[in-house]
Amino acid sequence: MHPSRLLLILCFIAFISLGLPDALLGVAWPTMADEFSTTLDRLGIIMTGGTVGYALSSFMIGAIVNRIGLAGLLIQSASLTVIALVLFMVVPDWYWMPFVALIAGLGGGGIDAGLNAYVEKHYSSRIMQWLHASFGVGVTLGPAIMTLSLAMTGLWRPGYLLVAFLMLLMLSAFIHYRGLWSDQPSAGEPEEQGNASMLATLKLPAAWLSMLAFFLYTSAEIGLGFWAFTLLTESRDVVLATAGLWVTIYWGSFTLGRILAGLLAPKFGEMNLTLFGLLMSLIGLVLFTLQLGGPGGVYGLALVGLGFAPTFPALLSTTSERVAKAHVTNLIGMQISAAGVGLVVMPLSLGLLVSSVGLEALAQVFLGMTASVFLLLTLIRKR
Repeated sequence: MHPSRLLLILCFIAFISLGLPDALLGVAWPTMADEFSTTLDRLGIIMTGGTVGYALSSFMIGAIVNRIGLAGLLIQSASLTVIALVLFMVVPDWYWMPFVALIAGLGGGGIDAGLNAYVEKHYSSRIMQWLHASFGVGVTLGPAIMTLSLAMTGLWRPGYLLVAFLMLLMLSAFIHYRGLWSDQPSAGEPEEQGNASMLATLKLPAAWLSMLAFFLYTSAEIGLGFWAFTLLTESRDVVLATAGLWVTIYWGSFTLGRILAGLLAPKFGEMNLTLFGLLMSLIGLVLFTLQLGGPGGVYGLALVGLGFAPTFPALLSTTSERVAKAHVTNLIGMQISAAGVGLVVMPLSLGLLVSSVGLEALAQVFLGMTASVFLLLTLIRKR
């Protein structure tokens, strides 16, 4: 098999594997909290540890690749992920878990940013969309593995053990094929002069505009998914089953949307598709805010999810259109890190907003964030 095809298959397997541990904790936590005699709200502290690690490692991706190469990064990151999964099974109390989650985040962020940088450089926008769709497969399989573990044994550790074994297989593949992760130029392509320094990348206005776009977009995407159920049930009197169904549809539309985007992006262009998708999401958010279409405006959620779907991978795969090649690896890591910061900052900020002005203000905030992303991308495109 040609090395490029082999590595592409490995990228897809790695992204499926990357999604597996991300969703384990949410299903396992009630059982874990009972075992450790702690409260359910401690989950937020653990998840913050993971997000901080993820943001740190992805932000530093350019400097790390310069020092140890992509193969070294992937091997070290996968090793950290395996170590973290084992530590989750052996720590004696819950207060160790934020530190273990920090290790897991360092590993996951390195794999995520490293593979995104590699795919942006060597493959098409179609592959980037499908790569992120494969992550959704992993996020779907993770809860299924943990649910099966709890149903069959009543224990959460077997679920972590199985995922640790699968991640160990991925680590073995990274080690075995480490010689293939090279950045040899394609035919007719000039030799690379290496990556720019992080400081040089941070001096670029396009870098800051891109990071701001990722911060706002991720805040809107995750924030809506996190708060929609509460908003529908607590403020709009939507029954639990209906609210749960449409929040599931919101998340499920991402995988469908990215598969479709992979087919359409080569024909219409990634930025055209992204801007069109954001317009679709704005229409959906207007419907959701005004409670038009279905109970509490739930039909708008499906439209938002479908419109959001191509944005994240499309912005990653067009990084080289915004900055010179020497800055691409740095900026991809910084963009993913900015998205991670959004995951930490926004839940707290939105929680404070809800406590002060009420749940209904959230829909307007998500609408404003999405409109801001649309305007930012329009400005970046003009530049």
